[in-house]
Amino acid sequence: MPPVRYEIATELRQPVLAEILALIEHCTRVEGHRPVGEHKYAHLLGAPGGWTGVLARRADELVGYAHLRWNPAGDGPRLAAEVVVHPGEDRDEVARHLVEEVRALLARAGGGVLWLWVHRVQDAATTLAARMGFSIQRELAFMTRRLAAAPEWRVPDGVTVRPYRPGPDDAALLRVNNAAFAGHPENGGWTAATLEQRRSLDWFDPAGVLLAWRGERLLGFHWTKWHGHDSDEVPVHEPVGEVYVLAVDPVAHGTGLGRLLLRAGLAHLHGRGCRVAVLYVDAASGPALALYRSEGFVEEYREVCYEAVVPPEPAQPAVDLLRPA
Repeated sequence: MPPVRYEIATELRQPVLAEILALIEHCTRVEGHRPVGEHKYAHLLGAPGGWTGVLARRADELVGYAHLRWNPAGDGPRLAAEVVVHPGEDRDEVARHLVEEVRALLARAGGGVLWLWVHRVQDAATTLAARMGFSIQRELAFMTRRLAAAPEWRVPDGVTVRPYRPGPDDAALLRVNNAAFAGHPENGGWTAATLEQRRSLDWFDPAGVLLAWRGERLLGFHWTKWHGHDSDEVPVHEPVGEVYVLAVDPVAHGTGLGRLLLRAGLAHLHGRGCRVAVLYVDAASGPALALYRSEGFVEEYREVCYEAVVPPEPAQPAVDLLRPA
């Protein structure tokens, strides 16, 4: 059997993209879930400028891939990575080499902080990333609950809940989102382009985005997501609804609006035929975890972001291998 060779690609040509998507699709079919997160997958589909990836090939077959997302120097990580390995390979061995290639790449680019996301983790201390010396930076809890019946919810006096209108409601939605998720690495700092990209996804339905208003001021929203029978992102085989984004303006904290919007969104999903609801929540967010647990959600596993500081390669000038997308 020929050895696996590793190469750095800095241009996302269509044949390479097709290979990567085919590998992700194969892993999805075998494992029952997509091996890269939604934000990284959307980044890949956007054919980003400044893209860099590490490819693992055995002969002419792509058997591994490290997806890299560059962030500007300054506060926060310089590079975020996710690794995909063909199920027929020695997964730890190929993944280890891919991660080492990423580390070496970042060192040649001047060093910095590397974030490595690992999915569906039961014990964060025993993963390959932990064994390679990465520390835990952040954990997302994946939670589920049954939706045997639609939750009851009541709108308080002076508040109106209605579906989102693309265009007229954009500015208000972005204001609340960015206030609710200030500093958040994925949900914070959304722009009109970010919102447009999310709306372009094939599952988007404006009727599934519920907005709570008091007069002309938006107080919060619940953006739900529909997964059909053939969903490749959750470990179930029936229609599933997701609490995609639940955002409350800080001025409305403590009013019960988050619970109201959560129940309203779950009722909407139940009406569409969902009998299972899922969500991801930052495991460090005590109030959010408490809310979801009190509404019947149970943690199934975690998505873990590991962190390592990569020093610059000694006696070598930094090379511009990575550029902000």
